Amino acid sequence: MGDQPRAADFAIWLVALALYAFDAARLLSPRELLLVETGGGRLAAVFSAYPFTLAGRILAFAPLTRPHRGVFVAPWGRAWSDERALRTTLGWMETLRGTLLPARLLAAAAFVLLFVVGPALTLLLGSDPAVLATAAVVYPTAAGAVGVLWWRRRAFGLTVRHTALLSLEVLVCPAFLPNLVRKITTARPVEADGAQILLTTASGDVKEEFLAGLSSRAEELINEAADDATRQAALRSYLAAVRAAR
Repeated sequence: MGDQPRAADFAIWLVALALYAFDAARLLSPRELLLVETGGGRLAAVFSAYPFTLAGRILAFAPLTRPHRGVFVAPWGRAWSDERALRTTLGWMETLRGTLLPARLLAAAAFVLLFVVGPALTLLLGSDPAVLATAAVVYPTAAGAVGVLWWRRRAFGLTVRHTALLSLEVLVCPAFLPNLVRKITTARPVEADGAQILLTTASGDVKEEFLAGLSSRAEELINEAADDATRQAALRSYLAAVRAAR
């Protein structure tokens, strides 16, 4: 048993947590939202009526305590896709989600190692032994993630360049490894409207919550576009279409 740990001994894990949260953050345009995997193959939205913004962009986070769940960046406020195009989008999303088990396991393992095992070992053994013991497992996990990225690159829909960049990220900074699943799912843009996807795939309570937030956000944008009657009309028409499809 080592000496009684000090608060400073946990600094490395707090830094790792800050890096993980920073990497999980997304700066979205006012007309984008995050679609997040939930149980039963459904999707939910990370969408606030009054979001925090930076330089005109919306700051959004994927669920930090669920690193195994993927997220997709989707637009909202655009013309809805026809049934065939919507099914095509839902099809590739579902296919991609079905390939993610190895990445999910690696992301969850890295999360537990960095934010549960590491601090627990620090409490029991002290900072230096905890860091060494955790690193001895985290770095092989990162190497395994690199192997999975290249092995499943085509199934994940990643280019060679993107795969190389992701590999470098997780090797240089293992605190990014818990975001592995999200890095894969956000690599391909979603063309279909996010609200249309959500209304097709989400549960009833999620739809109601999303519609409330969307209504408030759309009304705010309508008020901001006081000098643009065309834009106001388009937003009102879009909001009416979403409510009708609920």
